Parts: sequence; C-alpha cells; structure tokens
Amino acid sequence: MRRVSNQTQRTDDKQRGVAAVEFAIVLLLLAILLMGILEVGSIARDYQVLQNAAREGARFSAMPANQMENAQDPNLVLQTIQNRVVDYLQRENITVAAGNINVDQTYPVQIGALTVQGSRVTITYTRPLIFSGATSLIPSLGSLPLVGNALFRNFY
Repeated sequence: MRRVSNQTQRTDDKQRGVAAVEFAIVLLLLAILLMGILEVGSIARDYQVLQNAAREGARFSAMPANQMENAQDPNLVLQTIQNRVVDYLQRENITVAAGNINVDQTYPVQIGALTVQGSRVTITYTRPLIFSGATSLIPSLGSLPLVGNALFRNFY
C-alpha cells in the first residue's frame, strides 16, 4: 500500500478547492452568456414577427377593396386592417393594441421618375425582457421598444 505524505495530501486538497472555485466562476460566466444568447435570439424573433405582421398589413391595405379614401366608412376599413395585423401577432403570442398600428395609404413611393402612392404600416411594440430581473441594476432595461415597418405599392 502506498503512503501519501501530509504535505502531498494538503496540496491535493488545495488543488481541488481551486478547481471548484474556477468551475464556479466559469459556470457563472457561461450562464450569463447563455441568458444573453436567449434574450438576443428572442428579440430577433419578435422583431422578425413584427416585420412580417407589418408586411401582411401593408399588403392587405394595398388591395383595392381596402382603400379608405373611397370607402363609405374609412374607420371600419382602418379597423379591419389593424385587426388583421393584431390577429397575425396574436398567433405568434405578441399582444399589440390597435392604437399601436399606424396605417398610411398615401405614403409616396418612388419608382424611377414616377411617384405613386403606397400603403405603409408601422407597428410599435414594447417588449418585456425575458430576464428582466437580471437587469434590475439598470432600470431602463426592463423593456425594449421594437418597431416593424412595411411598405406596399397600392394596387388602386
């Protein structure tokens, strides 16, 4: 049987203690990195969904049947366009009020030397952060404003 001296035993114990501290530090840094990756990925997804919803709203607004200028009730047409965007966002678990959706059917679109009218839809969304507790040291980082824009040339 091999005997280990007390000095060798103490050195091994210290090495294990140092390894445990190093592991705890590295684990903390990796956890912070993982949280950041998840947060940025979620923000990118929500931004893309906002862009898609704005594009869907602008395409729908550009159709001849949805022209507010010639409608009997322009507010009903506007509400229909906004509801289309809200429904799209709800399917993706994003809640936006109709008042945060701006529809402009007279937005100028430059096509070469020609200027035509287009439908521009802008969605404003204040997104809460997933790990808002981690940002409690900086109160302004509790949420993030995101804006989705899309423009379609009117078909009328």
